[in-house]
Amino acid sequence: MRRWLTLAAMILAAACSSQQTPTPATTTEPTSPIATVVPFPTLLPTTTDAPVPAVTVLAEPTITIRPTVTRSAARTQPAARFPAPTLISPHANALFKDGNDIPFMFASVGKLEPNQCYLLHIELAVPNLPKGNRGDDFLDPAMCGDPGPVGKPLTFVLYRGKFVNSPNYGTILAQTHELAPEARLLKMTWRVRVVQNNGRAADGVHYNTAALSPDSPVIEFDFQP
Repeated sequence: MRRWLTLAAMILAAACSSQQTPTPATTTEPTSPIATVVPFPTLLPTTTDAPVPAVTVLAEPTITIRPTVTRSAARTQPAARFPAPTLISPHANALFKDGNDIPFMFASVGKLEPNQCYLLHIELAVPNLPKGNRGDDFLDPAMCGDPGPVGKPLTFVLYRGKFVNSPNYGTILAQTHELAPEARLLKMTWRVRVVQNNGRAADGVHYNTAALSPDSPVIEFDFQP
């Protein structure tokens, strides 16, 4: 029995001596293919500002503006020799109907020369109709060269349409009626000025004239077609 114990101890000792103590493994860090780059600071170039040249400021010249005088216009448009005529009647609240003769009364501006006359401008208009008016000029040769005095009442009669050989409103009424045949009330306006009579126009009805006074104020009244 002791022999067997001795033999077992010997075998165990031989087995322990045959085992080698393992060498601890050395861990090697893998080498990274990406190199660490330390950036260098970017140096900006040093710039030297160029000197600013001196600027000489010149004083603005004084410009004198002279009015333009048109000599031809002064020759073609004679200066007003008379004041605008004063209108007397009809007034703004008057009403005339187709078939009435219409007397226009105004005040004389004073003594006129034989070729100086009064010119009346009369219009018929359709209310609220753009470009719905028709008008005409009337000159009565009997009033040319009127001796005055200033303020003397003068009368010009505009006759109804059937008096074709006398100053009448027949033509302008017909023209206005074509614009608005349904109109039941029209507006008639009138104004007067002094003119120089330069003879009959080419149509044989009107006159060639040149203004010798400003236009009078305009008076408007009702006209029933």
